[in-house]
Amino acid sequence: MTDAAGPSAAAPEDTEMEFHQPKPVHSWRDFVKELGTIALGVCIALAAEQGVEWYHWRSKVTLAREQIASEMTSNFEGAISRIRIGPCVERRLDALALILDAASKSGALPPVGDIGVPRPIIWSTGVWDSLVASETATHFPTGHLQNLAVTYKAIQRLDEGGRQELEEWKILYGMVGPGRRLDPASEAQLRQALGQARGSNRMLTNMSSQLFRTTKNLEIQFSPDERADLTLWKQMPLTGGKPTLYAPVRFSICNPMGPVPASYGQAPYSAFPSLMNEALKTIPDFSGAAK
Repeated sequence: MTDAAGPSAAAPEDTEMEFHQPKPVHSWRDFVKELGTIALGVCIALAAEQGVEWYHWRSKVTLAREQIASEMTSNFEGAISRIRIGPCVERRLDALALILDAASKSGALPPVGDIGVPRPIIWSTGVWDSLVASETATHFPTGHLQNLAVTYKAIQRLDEGGRQELEEWKILYGMVGPGRRLDPASEAQLRQALGQARGSNRMLTNMSSQLFRTTKNLEIQFSPDERADLTLWKQMPLTGGKPTLYAPVRFSICNPMGPVPASYGQAPYSAFPSLMNEALKTIPDFSGAAK
């Protein structure tokens, strides 16, 4: 008897189901090793970056030291000049005080020639200002940076003192002329200027001397040319010499008083009017095309 149910459905075959098993979790040793590799790579990258930055700032500091040496050469020349003319200034003020004392008794100033003026000095701080602005100064050793700050503060005070001294000598030039009556107000003003000028001379001379002591710990490395320039200023004659456009009053205070002018209203830099034609020649020709 046939099976009325018809062909029977084939029984499903047993098939293997494939499952992707997750990778086993690393051991702590592998994890630490992998983490260490990453950390080492980061450290190497950071060290390389810091090395490049260190070399960059080291190069800037080296260049800054050379620039400071150049600027300090100019300042040292000024300090040498100030110390050397100090006695000349003191003697000139003594002479002016005697003239004023005699005029106070007689009631009239005698003829007084050009009295000269202490050499004006351009005290330089541009390099230091630039280093501070660019943050290069912060990469100097701490002690060195502090010494530099103190040194340049002293230079700033020297510049301020020099400007004040020039104003005092402008008042003293009221004595220069062919002779006139001395009124009490003028006498009082001249005596005050004499005292102030004497105080300025002593202060500036002393501060110039201190500048060398202040910079002793800076260990500035001057080039051979810079050393030669400083030696020249130590040996330069204090008297004589013809005024030039760029040095009209270099050491005029150490020379004898100049000729008596025909009128009052005189001022420092008496040699400059004769140099004005030469000054005109220094004006460049701006009419040509740019090259």
